[in-house]
Amino acid sequence: MVFKAKTDEPTRGCPVELLQFDRTNPRLVTGDEYQIASDEDIISALNEIASLDELITSITTNKYLDLEPLIVLGESEGPFRVLEGNRRLATIKLILDPDLAKRCRISLPKDIDPNVISSLKKITVWRVSSEADAQAFIGFKHINGPHRWDAYAKARFVSDWYKREMKNGLTIDAIARQLGDDNDTIRAYISGILVLEQAEKNNLFDISDRHNRGKFAFSHLYTALNRSEYQAFLGLESGWNRNPAIEPVPRKNEDKLKEVLKYLYGSKQDNFPPLVKSQNPDLKHVGEVISHPVALEKIRSGGATLSMAHAEVRPPYEVFSEALGQAHLKLQQAVEALPKYNGEDSLLPIAEEIIEMADTLVTMMKKKANKKQSAK
Repeated sequence: MVFKAKTDEPTRGCPVELLQFDRTNPRLVTGDEYQIASDEDIISALNEIASLDELITSITTNKYLDLEPLIVLGESEGPFRVLEGNRRLATIKLILDPDLAKRCRISLPKDIDPNVISSLKKITVWRVSSEADAQAFIGFKHINGPHRWDAYAKARFVSDWYKREMKNGLTIDAIARQLGDDNDTIRAYISGILVLEQAEKNNLFDISDRHNRGKFAFSHLYTALNRSEYQAFLGLESGWNRNPAIEPVPRKNEDKLKEVLKYLYGSKQDNFPPLVKSQNPDLKHVGEVISHPVALEKIRSGGATLSMAHAEVRPPYEVFSEALGQAHLKLQQAVEALPKYNGEDSLLPIAEEIIEMADTLVTMMKKKANKKQSAK
């Protein structure tokens, strides 16, 4: 008997062989390129991003609980692309094919109950007519629901939705309402992706060239784009992200976009570490530096750290008092560590030089204090 899936309602008994992975699955969007040519590639990638061990244990212990249909797209007789449920599909394929599990280097329990295997052969699916029909449900589940993606995957999902449907009048506010999310958050996601895609398309930036490995820190970009300093530097007008253009940054400022992305993420090829080590306070400090001609030139010259360049932005008294406080703290630490000093001669000249610098510091500070007093 030929299996036929109904549209927009659950259909039980879909053979697993008819189910295919979604190679555009947002879970595979991490900032690193994964090989997705085969099922083995996709399962390995999904397992690396979010381990399948818990799902394997749950299913092999309790059988497959066929309570939530997989959302699929395709003709009524299949094959079907699984829009929602790719981790479940990966787990099912592994349990049904121990050789596949071995190739993916994923362990399965020994002596799996035959009833578990039987529960996996045919499962319930919900066939939709188009990806758009599934967008709101999938988006809510993974953006505000119980199984949330990271910010970059969320942003790719909503921006693809926006680009696909904007010609039909879909607005960012409408997407936010369907997802039950704050429209400012969705707007930040979409506008951030559009700027990133502009940089990628025009060879200004490549995520795989970022200096630091690990999860792509997409929040650095969309948070920066919300700050007035970055907007002014890139030539983005006030309110630019209400209805963002596909390429938001003016062409004449694309070199500046390349520069900003390098400051945020660094470059492996150029051996340039990112200036933003942690979002707070570095993102703010970079914004202040690019807004200050002298500070910006210090960074561009390559001879200054973010801290050195940012000193140009800050009030002189604040810079001096902080440096004095840090020097005091370091000397205090040295005094506390004095019992560990074993009399090495090589360290004495350093201590003597500190005395000379301290004498100079005190002399100059007293002179300036007396001058200020006399002026009153």
